[in-house]
Amino acid sequence: MSKYVKLTTFLASYDAGIWEPTFSEIEEVLGFPLPASARQYQAWWSNQMRAQSIGWQSAGWKTSSVDLEKQRVTFVYVEDRDESDNETPQIPHLTIGDAKIGLANSFGVKPEQIEITIRA
Repeated sequence: MSKYVKLTTFLASYDAGIWEPTFSEIEEVLGFPLPASARQYQAWWSNQMRAQSIGWQSAGWKTSSVDLEKQRVTFVYVEDRDESDNETPQIPHLTIGDAKIGLANSFGVKPEQIEITIRA
């Protein structure tokens, strides 16, 4: 399970089309501090299916702008929601392949070097 799953859960249930949180607000959702690189590099916020971006992309969101000076990011919902469905949105499923890619990017290895074991 990704450490960014709380962000995925939050965004999957967020019913507006745009969210403009401060980095501190994101940390409140996550329950832990963002890494220093999130405050130093805009690339950390890119939509490239890395461990952190899987957190928002798997919920149907993308970052559209980042202001490192003001420590604020803008998320935009990009997938269609069924407005007739009043149930709480389901968290999209993350495939094993996507998980391997995200983990490989995080650890700087090739996806084929990642082995995932599922225990029931």
